Amino acid sequence: MLKPRTQFARLLENLDACEQRCLLCFQPLTQGMAFHQVFLESDVLCGECRKTLKPVNRWIEVDGLNVFAYYEYDDAMSTLLFRFKEVYDQVLGSVFLHPIEKFDKRFRNKIIVCAPSSTQKIEERGFMTLSRILEKSKLVQIEVLRKEGSAKQSLRTAHQRNEVRSEITLHSRFLAENRDLLLFDDVVTTGATMAACHALLVPIARSLTCVCIAIHPIFLKNSRKSTIIYRKNTI
Repeated sequence: MLKPRTQFARLLENLDACEQRCLLCFQPLTQGMAFHQVFLESDVLCGECRKTLKPVNRWIEVDGLNVFAYYEYDDAMSTLLFRFKEVYDQVLGSVFLHPIEKFDKRFRNKIIVCAPSSTQKIEERGFMTLSRILEKSKLVQIEVLRKEGSAKQSLRTAHQRNEVRSEITLHSRFLAENRDLLLFDDVVTTGATMAACHALLVPIARSLTCVCIAIHPIFLKNSRKSTIIYRKNTI
């Protein structure tokens, strides 16, 4: 139960939201929301746009790795990510993990390591996509992974996907040694990037948790719920 002062503050915040606009469709934030949502919840997407995204919010097995996924990677999520990453609509970065406080609470005390983008992609976009998504997170982030290639995993052949391991390298390993790490990526389509990053971090981490924003539906079909994360003393 929220304290009266907190309830009042939330009420004022969401009354103000009636005048604010959805970051995706630019309609009023209250569009498509139930009455109780208008007064008790805050969002950066209107109710109609939020409904287009398919939540997963559970652990999914991806080729032997357990990955926590927030959403299914369908057409709506693909369009949203394209607009954010390739049309450079940076303001959409706050959409994916909103509210960020829940992310911080779920993975408190973890050190975030983002799956790397190539230097070419970073220069083209002018910003680092995962860092922008995590901009308001209070969790510590370290940069210890680098990537040389720039091709999307979904556009590669099976043989080319296997080559991703040689494109990602570990740097400044002392920052990650014996730490409780959280490996973070936006999309798991084939699992190749996540696996390559995991292989580099797992020998030096105290524990390693894998998290993605969206996951390809192929991994959802035969998935099982799990909260297992890698720990050295369990292998």
